[in-house]
Amino acid sequence: MITRSTGAALLAAATATACLALGTGSSLGASAHAPVVGRFHDQNFVVDTVPGDYPCFAGVTGTVTGTATLSGRYNNAPAFFHFEGLETFDYRIAFTDGRSVIGGATSHFTEEANAESGTTHQLDQGTTHERATVYAADGSSSGTVTIFSNFHTSWTDANHNQQVDAGEVTTTVDHIRIACA
Repeated sequence: MITRSTGAALLAAATATACLALGTGSSLGASAHAPVVGRFHDQNFVVDTVPGDYPCFAGVTGTVTGTATLSGRYNNAPAFFHFEGLETFDYRIAFTDGRSVIGGATSHFTEEANAESGTTHQLDQGTTHERATVYAADGSSSGTVTIFSNFHTSWTDANHNQQVDAGEVTTTVDHIRIACA
């Protein structure tokens, strides 16, 4: 499944923490309490190994190549950060058994961190939909893989060190639907 991972959630927590720590004080001419509102866009080429856990291909390893795109809007104030956006991943996976898939995943998500109480609380949540066409070793189309899921990640900086520590993050993925046709 090509979706936001716990590693991505930890990176999101670190990003929100950094934004809370920076606040808007670094903006030239801005009030120390004025929010900064803006847009974000990033695109990366990805090459990685699929370790045998892709749905409908249990135990078969492969190499995934694709383009990951992240875009959204943010609102950042000294003790508050909100980001909402769209993450897309267009990819191809070449499996070691000769089969391949070409597909895409789309995640709509929100990320919010709030330290107004003195303790940083962060909540990330969203919905991911993924669809790929399966190709046989001879190149003929042989089916589809469809995946849908919701994800929720929360972080509370219990020891106030502005770092993600063991026991401070909870992640759930629910309403998972996988169809292999």
